[in-house]
Amino acid sequence: MRLLIIFLILTSTAYSNQGVNIACVNMKNLLDKEFKVDKFYYDEFKLQYFDEDRNSYLDIPEKYVFANNNSFGAEFPKYKIIFDINEFKSGRNPIMTMTKHDLVNQKIIGDYLCDAKIISSNG
Repeated sequence: MRLLIIFLILTSTAYSNQGVNIACVNMKNLLDKEFKVDKFYYDEFKLQYFDEDRNSYLDIPEKYVFANNNSFGAEFPKYKIIFDINEFKSGRNPIMTMTKHDLVNQKIIGDYLCDAKIISSNG
């Protein structure tokens, strides 16, 4: 149920057979001519990341994935990634950001601006 709330924030017509393609760029590198785009896929059943070496999406094990009202992500033994939905009182469209946390050294290792697109999980 809480995952459906995230979809409703992003769009007014979310169905259980839809997911979200997410593309994130480190905010430090936004103005670079060449920058790395981290890709993810998220639906009510799984969170996946795009592995460039294998050229395919790989599942993040469910035991690492979490979700709450305005965020979701994955927490591993040494680091955590958190996707946040940022809403504005002015009525401006919400934006998605991702933050990478180094849990060993207790610091943020990257802030990312993300583009999220609702897609059909069937294709």
